[in-house]
Amino acid sequence: MDLHYTCTGSGPDILLIHGWASSHRMWNRLVRDLSPVARCWAVDLYGFGQSPHPLGDEVIQVQHHLNILHDFCELHDLRPKAVIGHSMGGLLTLKLAAQYPKLVEKIVLLSPVVTGRYGVPVDLNRLVQTDWGELALAKSKPFWLLAQNLLTPMINRPAHWYLDDEASNRIMEDFQRASWQASTYALQSIARENMEPHLPAIQQPALVIVGSRDVTVPPDEGRLAARLLPHARLFEIDHAHHQPLDEAPEQVVQAVQTFLR
Repeated sequence: MDLHYTCTGSGPDILLIHGWASSHRMWNRLVRDLSPVARCWAVDLYGFGQSPHPLGDEVIQVQHHLNILHDFCELHDLRPKAVIGHSMGGLLTLKLAAQYPKLVEKIVLLSPVVTGRYGVPVDLNRLVQTDWGELALAKSKPFWLLAQNLLTPMINRPAHWYLDDEASNRIMEDFQRASWQASTYALQSIARENMEPHLPAIQQPALVIVGSRDVTVPPDEGRLAARLLPHARLFEIDHAHHQPLDEAPEQVVQAVQTFLR
């Protein structure tokens, strides 16, 4: 799979994995500050950003993204000093660490999905697992295109409450670029994932960063990971929501830099 990516800096390799309907651009601030001491590989997952989009009715689930990322590392001979993932990317980071322990030295999880839970106060992961929910997603392509073309500013409006214009516009543009297949099938497959039983076996040192006001992925997901991972520490930012790197960039960058050292 010919994933789009950027490779910036020199030093130990760091792999950065974005979340749902996002892109490699979410890491720009972190890449800028890490590139003097590390080589940062920021990828666009299949169906998102500038990577190829699925054709026809191709089904793309979390495990497919994981397989593609593993092949990407093999292709570029990467054995990352750290893998850093946000939201769905945090789930993929945990799965990489669990399934390919020799590939990953350290992990950083930002607002991670751990047990498949997302959506607060509405528990969306339970909703999409119902027959009605799966049917709605299967028939959602016309609405998805409408949302991307006409409704995105309205959908993204709450983010303006806690993000600056640059970050809010980036999130909107990435959503407009995301493919329907990759986005809807990701919602379905994330809801079926549960990494909780596997956490005690993940031995890599881990840093878990959550925002206490996150209404997209419950912060309890990250707290659970920090509690059950054998070598993890939790960094919780009181005022942050689902985008801690955008909301508290200096705190997040400093925490990551300290952890990597």
